[in-house]
Formats: sequence, structure tokens, C-alpha cells
Amino acid sequence: MFFEITCAHIKIISNFSPRINFSMKRYLLLLLMIGALAACKNNKKAGNNTNEPMTFEDFQALFKPGTLPYKLNADTLQLKMADSLAVAATDVNRFLTDTLTKGDYSKTEKVKLFPLTRIPGNVADYMIIKAVGKSQTTGYLCILDKKGKYLNRLRIANTGGSDGSIISTSIDNKNVVKISAEKKKSGANTSLKEEFYAVNKDGSVQLIMTNTNGPTTAGQIFNPIDTLPRKHKFSGDYTSGDMSIVSIRDGEDGKTFQFFISFSKDNGNCKGELSGRGHYLAGNRGEYKDKESSCGISFQFSAGRVNIREIGGCGAYRGIKCFFEGGFVKKKHKSQG
Repeated sequence: MFFEITCAHIKIISNFSPRINFSMKRYLLLLLMIGALAACKNNKKAGNNTNEPMTFEDFQALFKPGTLPYKLNADTLQLKMADSLAVAATDVNRFLTDTLTKGDYSKTEKVKLFPLTRIPGNVADYMIIKAVGKSQTTGYLCILDKKGKYLNRLRIANTGGSDGSIISTSIDNKNVVKISAEKKKSGANTSLKEEFYAVNKDGSVQLIMTNTNGPTTAGQIFNPIDTLPRKHKFSGDYTSGDMSIVSIRDGEDGKTFQFFISFSKDNGNCKGELSGRGHYLAGNRGEYKDKESSCGISFQFSAGRVNIREIGGCGAYRGIKCFFEGGFVKKKHKSQG
């Protein structure tokens, strides 16, 4: 087709008035050739069932554009999709990861992959893929940097795994990913566990809070910064009851600190959990401000105590009827060795 079009137009250009010089004819011919090449390129189909390799732009175009906030539940996951919409595993392996379904499906199980949505985020971009196998249907959140490089993945939805849990997810406009796992128990009872993750620029995810309607055991708080150094005079663990703690650890220098806050109020009906890096201010004060949201915490240190107060909206990290606030008493620490 390219040669037929080009030759036809060459004949037309050759029959132009003699007043059009050779340079002008050559220029017109060059423009027509560029246009013909572009048309040929646009008419090629890349990817499945073709000999043309798929580009990242082709791969990305398979995903429906979306925005935050975003939700994916089991009902949506179960909607049947035409096999023609599936993407080849080789393309997923090339542009994302070859371990997408690892741990959820056996190596011998035939799994079809369907591109769902692509979403631009504040710190990273997302691609959501559905995997359909004989045993289950699973949703994955793939995290990419702003140049399209794959960084990480999260299992965010499932129609029912081996333990009977049904998993759904939501991502708010602050890039907080909430993964909810619901499991049927005896009778009409169900257990619900909600995990909240913050997505970092490098693709790593940080568990910032866990909510569950299951029984709470006193004294069992997992402190993710427990092993960090505590040489600063304000570093240590401050508690209020068995299930509330403000943990302070040394920062990169004397002006910063690492913190972890976890509290449970109203017999476990209202919980909150938050961790991050704060900085010290004058007058025995400290402050934390989330770069991706309005959440902020004020710390006021005194002899053996710390008082915290919420100075921004931190609703993504706590229940709606309670706040990051109150006084905590410093625990004595036994030096190791």
C-alpha cells in the first residue's frame, strides 16, 4: 500500500507545472512519504496475535483511565470479561513483573489476566489487573513511578481464598490504600480486618493502621520502631493504659525523631495508628506534618511525659469519633548489655 500511494503521488508531482522547481518537488515528495509512513505505523496492531512487539504506550492504553478515589470489591471483581480483553502474560511480565500471581496460583494453573484501570497518584502511578483462575479471582495493584517503571505490587481484592476471606480495597485521594478482609464465622457472624497502607515514592508500602472487630488482647501492640536507637533525652516509650502508646526514637540528627502512635479507646471501638518522622521545635516541643495530606501532630515533652494533639485532619489513620490526643507517661527502659 505504501509503494502504491507513493508512486501515484510521485506521478502527480512530476506532472506539476514546470514553474515548480526540482527542490520544491522533492520537498513535497518527502512530506508525502512521511505521511504514508505515519499512516502505516498507525494501522499496525501490536500485542496479542500479531508479530509486532507491544510498546509501553500500547500496554498502557489497554487500561481504562481512572482517578482517585478508587474502589474494587468482590462483586466488581466477579464481573465476567470477554476473553478478547485479556492481556498476554508475556506483556505483563515485560512491563510489570513475572511474579504478579506468585503465591496465589500454582505454576500449572491456567490464569487469565485482564487490565482494569490505570490511575495517576501523587507520589506514584497505579495499574490494576484482574487475575482469573480456576480456584479464585484476584485483584492486584501494581505501583509504578512517574516514568512508567514497575516498583511493587499489592494483592488488593479476592473473591474467596483458601481461608474463605473476601478481600476488597479502596484508595483515597491521599494515596492511602485500605484493604478489607471479611470472613464468615459461625452462624451469621463475620470478622472484619482493615489494613491501611501508605504508598511511598520508591514503591514501598507502609502499614499505618489496622482495625479489626475481633477481640483485643491487652498488652499486645506491635511497635515497628522498637529496635531503633533511643539516645535522645525525649526518646522512649510513653504509655496510657495497656493499649495506647507513643513511641519516640532517634532521628537522623538531633533535630528530628521517629515516632509511632497506637491507641485504643472506648473498649476497642475507636482505634488509631500512625508513624512517621517529626522534628523538634524550641521549648521542648515537636511537630509532625504529613506531606501528602493535612494530617499533623503536635508533641509537648516534659519531665517523663508527652502530650500529643492533632493539628490537622488525620481521619485516614483513626476512627471518626476519636483523635490523636492526650497525655502519656514515659516507661522506664532497661539497657541491653
